[in-house]
Amino acid sequence: MAKRTPPWPAWPKWTEAKWWAYLRSGLRRMYSRWPARFEALKNAKRPCEGKGRQKFEYQCNKCKEWFPQKEVEVNHIIPCGSLKSWEELVPFTQKLFCHVDGFEVVCKPCHKEITRLQKDEK
Repeated sequence: MAKRTPPWPAWPKWTEAKWWAYLRSGLRRMYSRWPARFEALKNAKRPCEGKGRQKFEYQCNKCKEWFPQKEVEVNHIIPCGSLKSWEELVPFTQKLFCHVDGFEVVCKPCHKEITRLQKDEK
């Protein structure tokens, strides 16, 4: 049987792991509206030259190809890391809510590869 983390003192129905996942999720939801993230997207876009409704396309910082917005993601150049303790809270939030220079716009396949390489390093 898998080892469970201890109950969270403020809400014992939750484990400690559930608490940190909840907090991490809330911070990431806030990050989705972070102005510097939108600025990074703005810096990587150009008017779309194709036909159709699409107005803009975005250049992947890795493969240098152009994509519609739904096919790109904003990547943190310096990974945020994990958030599993109070000691990690400040470094995690500082990396998550970084300056526009800390972001790069990448296509989904390149982002997947970046993430895979980061996981392999651990």
